[in-house]
Amino acid sequence: MKKQTLLLVLLSQFIVITGQAQLVQKKSKEKIADWYNLSQDKDGVYGAEVNKAYEFLKGKPVKKKPVVAIIGFGMDAEHEDLKNVQWTNLNEKADDGIDNDKDGWIDDIHGWNFLGNAKGEMIEKTNKEGDREYFRLRGLYEGIFFNGTDYMKFDDVQQKPVKVPAPVNLAEYKYFRYALQKESQIAAAAISYQASKFNRYYLTNDLDAAVKKMYPDLSKVGQKEFIKATNYLDRQGAKVDSLQLMARYFFLIGMGVNNGYANRSKGDSVKYESYRDLVLKTNKSKNDYDQALAKTVDARKITGDDFSNINQKNYGNNNLYSNGSFYGTMFSGVIAADRDNNIGIKGIMPQAQLMSLRAYPKEGEPYYKDIALAIRYAVDHKADVILLGSSNSIYPAYEAKWVNDALLYAEQKGVLIVSSVWDLSRDLSKQSFYPNQFINGKELNNFIQVAASDSLGVPLKTTNFGAKELNLYAPGVGISTTYMGTTYRQAGGSGLSAACVAGTAALIKAYYPQLTGAQIRKLILGNVTDRKDVEVEKQVGTKTDMYLFSQLCSSGGILNAYKAVVAADKQSKTK
Repeated sequence: MKKQTLLLVLLSQFIVITGQAQLVQKKSKEKIADWYNLSQDKDGVYGAEVNKAYEFLKGKPVKKKPVVAIIGFGMDAEHEDLKNVQWTNLNEKADDGIDNDKDGWIDDIHGWNFLGNAKGEMIEKTNKEGDREYFRLRGLYEGIFFNGTDYMKFDDVQQKPVKVPAPVNLAEYKYFRYALQKESQIAAAAISYQASKFNRYYLTNDLDAAVKKMYPDLSKVGQKEFIKATNYLDRQGAKVDSLQLMARYFFLIGMGVNNGYANRSKGDSVKYESYRDLVLKTNKSKNDYDQALAKTVDARKITGDDFSNINQKNYGNNNLYSNGSFYGTMFSGVIAADRDNNIGIKGIMPQAQLMSLRAYPKEGEPYYKDIALAIRYAVDHKADVILLGSSNSIYPAYEAKWVNDALLYAEQKGVLIVSSVWDLSRDLSKQSFYPNQFINGKELNNFIQVAASDSLGVPLKTTNFGAKELNLYAPGVGISTTYMGTTYRQAGGSGLSAACVAGTAALIKAYYPQLTGAQIRKLILGNVTDRKDVEVEKQVGTKTDMYLFSQLCSSGGILNAYKAVVAADKQSKTK
């Protein structure tokens, strides 16, 4: 992942507020278009056909107020369109400082903030998961390189490479050495800094000696001469020191780059001696590493717990409103905004109760411990649907077990889980993001993975996709929804699509409460607006090509609340 792209993704998390978005004035009575409620046959747009579903349900009673747990950023529960949708824990007395329901969380009246403490302080920024993994493992593997024969580490006291024992866990070493630098700026900077020590050593000793032996007059040595003097390293049959080759390789690259800046029309070129001195004087790799370290935050100082210990609870607070709550407020509006107040937007299931579980910071990546505990909290407090936040590309085994066990627990209890993909134009058959619906080769029967489509029935070009890994598309482009401070905004992204699916699942559960999460999943995926044979333009990486819907998601279609409700009604009458 390119660093610039990654930064934008981390800042935006689920949604991208469009440049054309307009902030509706507070208390505005102006009707805002919520096209996700509309249908193609009646309105000419590929919405989720929610209005049509309500026409079918007219006269039928709401049998349950479904609980939708939103594991995310918190929400503005005082918004004019969300006044009556906040879930309340009836077993917990209001702010008495006692854990009345004995669930391990004190005064969890409307949910829980896993990123806070008893003083009311909150985490707004965290490190990436890759950074946390770097800090966890650096004491074991920092600075260790394989030279083709032995494992070596640079001894700062002796100022030379020394042989060290081979890592006991080679798989973990390779994960630290190769994988983490793709996921962590700190890890990448650390690798560069540690490698620079070897590069300096071999340049100062072996390479410089070879050059001087062949060319006593260093003033005449350029790139070609350096290659000739050091090509003994490439001889077949000789013992190859890959770290020595690495030093030569990077020196040659540097000379080549700097030669590009030379005035060749005048016969200028970078000389070996001047470039050698420049390399030996520069501290760029160390400076880059120091700067990366300076940007890290020890966010867990606020919560006071050990994020690597899943059994340690009693942290957080009940403050569900944060600087990042506009995300949760937007999702909440799509799911449950009032349909009858003639203001703002119409949510899909306004009788739903929204359980807010704050586990995502405004900036950075969430802790898997918080996600796992939030899932279990939702299940234990009788949530019917769980809307998960964004997935991640790194999934450490010990943390993966916590989350996977929580997902299996939700499956066992019949709770539906809805999650959105990243909008990074990735093929999910080639790159996995976690958590997802696959655990140890088994597919969860209660997990739906969603991506965004627009009003024309076309996928958002940048969504991740997969014929097996992505389940369906849902409205998620140009969506008008609730925003903080009793305002409204238009936004787009797969997070809003997941909210559409969560709202539809809540709608089905409200009228047909006997259905389990697995059954609702089957109804939703089996009754989409069929688009499987429609060819659409889709971006994959940096290229754009044409794909059939059936190549992009397993259902081959777009969320259709009407068809799912009709199927649910029919199924309920056969029992």
